[in-house]
Amino acid sequence: MKQAIKVFTILWCVCQLTALNGQQTELDTVFVKKRVGENEFEMDTLFIDGGLSFPQVLTGTTFLPYSEKMIGLLNKGLSPISFKIIDECDDKIDPETFKDYPKFSAVSRTSNQLTIAVSIVANCCHNFLGEAEVIGTDTLNLVYTAYGGFCACRCCFTIAYTFDTRLEERYQILKYVTINGSKTVGQITPKE
Repeated sequence: MKQAIKVFTILWCVCQLTALNGQQTELDTVFVKKRVGENEFEMDTLFIDGGLSFPQVLTGTTFLPYSEKMIGLLNKGLSPISFKIIDECDDKIDPETFKDYPKFSAVSRTSNQLTIAVSIVANCCHNFLGEAEVIGTDTLNLVYTAYGGFCACRCCFTIAYTFDTRLEERYQILKYVTINGSKTVGQITPKE
């Protein structure tokens, strides 16, 4: 709690200084790093002032809210529920196999939810921003962007996208899934 207050105090101070210097704060972006070791930093917060709307704070691994892709996804009957890391950095994966990534770990469906787990290779210190879009009439393209601190290592993460699919059948039935537009294709099982 103390660290959160400190971070928001820093953000408030930076925004106030920006406003005092006559700059337009609705265009500001503030990156806050925290020290996690000697010569090691971690991205703590990405603050984007929302202009006329409320400010948004993106931290850790999360969906990128209301991007063009995400709005298009909503228009296709899929609503994002969560985007998270389910298996943290696994540095025991043989680097010789990194060329085989990304790859699908699991695709599961309940009556109203679709969850897709993807194994990816990224910098050991990264978090991820997620998006998704429907391509054509039957393919869901999952998108991730790595961001944050930088370490001198790469490892395997497993990330999971979960969507509410209650309205999907009004628009279309998805059959395939890709990751970052790759040729790697997975199957989506139909609703039961």
